[in-house]
Amino acid sequence: MIGNAQFIFLLGMGTFVIAGTALFYEWRRSRDPAAAWWSFAFLACTIAAGTFPLRQFDGLDVVSIGLANAMFLLSYSAICAGIWKYYGRRVNGAVVVAPSVLWLLFWSLCPLASDFDMRVAVGSFLAAVVSLVTARGALFGKARMLGRALVLLMAFRTGFFAVRAIWASTILGPISDAERAIGFEIVLVEGLWSSVISGYLLLALLRENRERLLVKLSETDYLTGADNRRAFQLKAEAAWQNSSDRRETTLLMFDLDNFKHINDAHGHAFGDGVLKDFAAIVSARVCAGDVFARLGGEEFALLLPGRDAAAGARFAETLRADFAEAMLARTVDKVRVTVSIGIASTRHATSLDRLLGIADEALYRAKANGRNRIECGPCSQKVVAAPAYGTAIAC
Repeated sequence: MIGNAQFIFLLGMGTFVIAGTALFYEWRRSRDPAAAWWSFAFLACTIAAGTFPLRQFDGLDVVSIGLANAMFLLSYSAICAGIWKYYGRRVNGAVVVAPSVLWLLFWSLCPLASDFDMRVAVGSFLAAVVSLVTARGALFGKARMLGRALVLLMAFRTGFFAVRAIWASTILGPISDAERAIGFEIVLVEGLWSSVISGYLLLALLRENRERLLVKLSETDYLTGADNRRAFQLKAEAAWQNSSDRRETTLLMFDLDNFKHINDAHGHAFGDGVLKDFAAIVSARVCAGDVFARLGGEEFALLLPGRDAAAGARFAETLRADFAEAMLARTVDKVRVTVSIGIASTRHATSLDRLLGIADEALYRAKANGRNRIECGPCSQKVVAAPAYGTAIAC
């Protein structure tokens, strides 16, 4: 058993070093705090695996039993902390070290710590609790395949350590030396397999997150934080495929009035501030599922899935009025930036290109009819509201 255990520990140390190094490299690239936690976790595992075999030497129990088990528990807690951090949850450092502290208190103060079976029961119970909390944290990502795999792994570890704690407590009866030896090797094999699987899953999570961030960057307008034209086209296509007679979709096209004059006269920094203000006003009012994008220059678009033209017109008037009020402070030489809005609905379009065309035509009419107003296409119009600086028109 000793020879097998030492060989498994050697394999485990190699696995921990490889996984910890890879995760440290990921942290160096991304500075993701989750990667730092996970790299530290495998470092702690390496230290624990290196000290655990020293128990065969007399006088080293403090290191080989007390410290080794504390480091293993700390590594489990660090993985848990990294998962919670990865999904944007708060991590309490005191909670992270609590299992290791409880183990050390048991080891140093409790008379029962001299009994091998009780040490196994207490250590396994603490490991089961940490694994359960880790599985709970992994549930935040259950919508993705990697998140589900992590939940399953941690749920398995919770059950494994819980069963081991019950078995070691001798509730089910006395345990022979042969059973202890077999149980010890099973724990080593489980730890080795779990470290390989968890190392792969954690690295995959980091890379998936990095790829997701790169995609988001490629689809986000750097100045306003809104989607860019590429992202709008992709999301609008998806919304169009989902639209039907029962689920009408409305498109708002925006163009900031007098923007070029203000931008040329007072500089790009002033103009950038106007663009950011408009994007902030719209972003604060959109709902989940709405698609807001900057198409270029001072042109923006907002897709409203599930809203008809009348609802879109009311929403457009709210945005127009809010922006007009916000721009009072930016009036220069009696020239004020306002917004003209064109509206189109899937009720009048047979394709996405046609929807964009109708909204663009309505926007052109809004500009031609005096600006700071709302027009709805196609041209069969009925006035439904008359705001102070424009006219909202229903399709």
